[in-house]
Formats: sequence, C-alpha cells, structure tokens
Amino acid sequence: MRVAGAVVVIAVLDGGSGDGLARRFAAAGAAGILVADLRAGVAEDLAAELDRPGCPVVGVSGDIHQPSDVAALVDTAAKHLGPIDLFCIAGPDGERIVTLAELPDHLDPLAELLALLGDAISEVLPTQRRPLQQHADLPRSA
Repeated sequence: MRVAGAVVVIAVLDGGSGDGLARRFAAAGAAGILVADLRAGVAEDLAAELDRPGCPVVGVSGDIHQPSDVAALVDTAAKHLGPIDLFCIAGPDGERIVTLAELPDHLDPLAELLALLGDAISEVLPTQRRPLQQHADLPRSA
C-alpha cells in the first residue's frame, strides 16, 4: 500500500480513535487527510493540530453508518483534497484500510464504497451477540 502522496479518509466509529492513524499517515507523507468522527469537535481539533503545508488535514463530524454521511465525506474529500486513495475505519477494537484503487470502474463508486465500508466495519467491531428470542422459551406464569 502506497501512502506517500495518497489522499486518506479516516472514519472513526463510536469508541474508536483516528488520532494514531492520522499521525502515522501524516508522517508517512500523505498528500491530504480527512478525519470524520461522530463526536462533534474531535476531528476538527485533530485537523487543526495536524494541518500543514503539503498535507492538509480536514476534520468533520460524520457517521459512516449513514450512506448520506459517506457521500458527504467523499464529496468533501474530493473538494478539499482530491480523489480518495485510502479509506480507513478506526473502531474500538481495531483498524481497517480499504484501498479505493481496488474498486471496479464499471460500478457505482459510492455503492461499492458502502459495501466495502460495511465489510470493514464488521472486521473492526466485536461480534455482537444475537438477541435473545422474545421470551419464547420462558415458561408462562399461570
């Protein structure tokens, strides 16, 4: 994976942190970074700290579980930084990096990105327990 000269989007899930990823990408020579966090002000503060000539950093609030927020992130990154090369998910239990060069040219890029993000999210979040059946197996009181 080539980081030098890449435009990177880091989407932070609830309980995750994009701080370490953003610092590593900036140090590795990324051409620009967009950080999106659910928590208002967190990404914006990180962007203000890391922004520098040669590697602009943009911070926004956003929820990548919402397709409209993903579309807004893609548009914001393209407007301020250029085409996205790497899309990263930072969750409470790990990180996943999706290389957008792998997207087929003939598919709707946003739809394919949403599918990749769904897979990436499932890799960084712990397996959720299946909900209990609604008292189906509990004896009924008389």
